[in-house]
Amino acid sequence: MAMKYSPFIIGTTKERGITMEKRIDEYEAYLKEQELAEGTVSTYIRYARQIEQRMELSGASKKTVLEYKQNLKEKKAAPTTLNLAIIAVNKYLKFCGLKECTVKTEKIQKRKSLENVISIDEYRKMLQYAKNSKRKKYYYIMRTLAQTGIRISELQYFTVEVLEKKKIQVSNKGKIREIYLPDGLIQELYEYCKDNGISSGVIFKGNTSKPIGRSSVYKMLARIGTEAGISKDKVYPHSFRHLFAVTYMNCYGNLTELADILGHSNLETTRIYTLTTAEEKRKRMDNLGL
Repeated sequence: MAMKYSPFIIGTTKERGITMEKRIDEYEAYLKEQELAEGTVSTYIRYARQIEQRMELSGASKKTVLEYKQNLKEKKAAPTTLNLAIIAVNKYLKFCGLKECTVKTEKIQKRKSLENVISIDEYRKMLQYAKNSKRKKYYYIMRTLAQTGIRISELQYFTVEVLEKKKIQVSNKGKIREIYLPDGLIQELYEYCKDNGISSGVIFKGNTSKPIGRSSVYKMLARIGTEAGISKDKVYPHSFRHLFAVTYMNCYGNLTELADILGHSNLETTRIYTLTTAEEKRKRMDNLGL
């Protein structure tokens, strides 16, 4: 059950009669009951700890939360990162019965351009580099990300068994989503499994038998990108999802279908892939002939 702080006992966790870890544990259980994704739970817990530590020093008040928000601004946190932190902190405060301490998120100007998306040429350059440097696992991971538009967390669902079905059913945030596998990718993954003696189970593993982690993929892609001469701003797992979406829109122009493939419940989320980049806008202006 959510607890409410009393203004008369704010101070150390001992004075509150409950430890911070106990409260965080209860909050984590509450988040999991909501069937939130593992990554979302981890993010919310991280920000809950941050605001707990500040309240431990300065007291549980709106002033403390506003100071926390200002500190994020001073650290030049990106607007989306800042708002994620505020949303997470507000959720924790409400759980603790401190709704009066919540603060507003920042208004973000609607994007008019789609930036920092890896291009087809850069993608192929990374593929070639991965192949030449014998990083075959990451070569096929990049192929999988770019050809399906999956989130990096969904890589764990790629098993030898699902290749025959040609699609994967995943559950996320209470929604069932189907990931479709193109024939060309299926054939490539069968060959990868054969070459690496993978006869069943998860295709992309880490150092153990468990699915490879997000952090490992991120670090290796960043390294391959740097060594291949690609801007680090463009090399991150979600960039390949963007590449898939932009390419799909350029080929077929079907926004509703793309939203279904990407698992977006709101069409406005998908609409960004109809935007041109700032560089594309500039080039079109050059071609006006004025």
